Amino acid sequence: RMDYDLIVVKTLERVYKNYYYIIRGEIMGYKIGSFNLRNLGLTALGNENARDLKKIADIIRKENFDVVALQEILSEGKAFTSKGYAKNSILMELGPNWDFQWADAETSLADTRNEGYAFVWNTKRLQLAKTTSANHVERTFVPRICRINKESMMRRPYYARFTPVGTLGGGPWAEFRLLCIHTYYGKDTTVDRAIRNHELDVLMTDIYPQIADRVYGNNMPHYTILLGDYNVELHRDWKDALRVKQNLSRKLNGQSPLPKPAVISDIIESTKWGERSIRTVQDEFTTLKAVDNKNGIVEEDEGSRGYSHDYDHFSYEEKQFEGVQMRVKRIDAVRKYCNDDFEEYLKTVSDHIPIMMDIELK
Repeated sequence: RMDYDLIVVKTLERVYKNYYYIIRGEIMGYKIGSFNLRNLGLTALGNENARDLKKIADIIRKENFDVVALQEILSEGKAFTSKGYAKNSILMELGPNWDFQWADAETSLADTRNEGYAFVWNTKRLQLAKTTSANHVERTFVPRICRINKESMMRRPYYARFTPVGTLGGGPWAEFRLLCIHTYYGKDTTVDRAIRNHELDVLMTDIYPQIADRVYGNNMPHYTILLGDYNVELHRDWKDALRVKQNLSRKLNGQSPLPKPAVISDIIESTKWGERSIRTVQDEFTTLKAVDNKNGIVEEDEGSRGYSHDYDHFSYEEKQFEGVQMRVKRIDAVRKYCNDDFEEYLKTVSDHIPIMMDIELK
């Protein structure tokens, strides 16, 4: 009898949450981010190459991110968690309402840097997903490296599940499933580009569908998002025109032309696990140009300023996101947090700026 009553109570709670948000028509927005922090480990915390941990925390907190997927976090994430390696960790700079999980990216090559991924999230807004088993034991889903595909990958994706908290009525009855990725780069050769694109194909047509189709005990509505550093661009005509302009300038200066970048299609059709369309978004430049030792960052024209590529993206299944309002943008972090000084940002923060997906759930 007690088990039956518990099931009834849980069901009524679920119905109430959905009823509350539907009747009120209340919309809840969640800001999901991706940020490559360029080899953020013990070396980056040294006196010679010191990163500004407070500035990194300011970007995450002041842009009101609810959760950020992080790439190139080295040394078991000590920059985020350990006061023994920095005056203040990033987690301490963020404040008491933030949590953090790190995982080794399980690189397929020898990795002396201990490269990993991380998730950092606002605990007032999101929590790790919980599942109640048949015998009523509640388990928290701890973020983990995803190994469901046996093909060789430079770095396997990092998988986390989050649900809303801290809102009236308990928050929308929904779950975010995030797959943080950082694809192989190698060198900008035909062979290495092919490896990169193959990894993305595996991620979108095999791994993504299996994660999106998983059913957990609570079986709530869920939204699966691939996000991170893809090391490829979305093709746009305006980028082609910009590159032509840049190459004319480079030719006059006796420089070699910029090659066409590796690209990914806006939509990839997947049929292995049922027909679905996976859309990739965020086409603004997010990576900074390398620094010339003599002249700093050389600005080739007004169009690109100090940027070079748009390697940071989000991908999602179109059907799963039907009716969901979203906006995607890059954070203008160089201008807002370093007074538009690209060289300063490159030294103290990263060679990437963060991107954001703002999702509204009703």
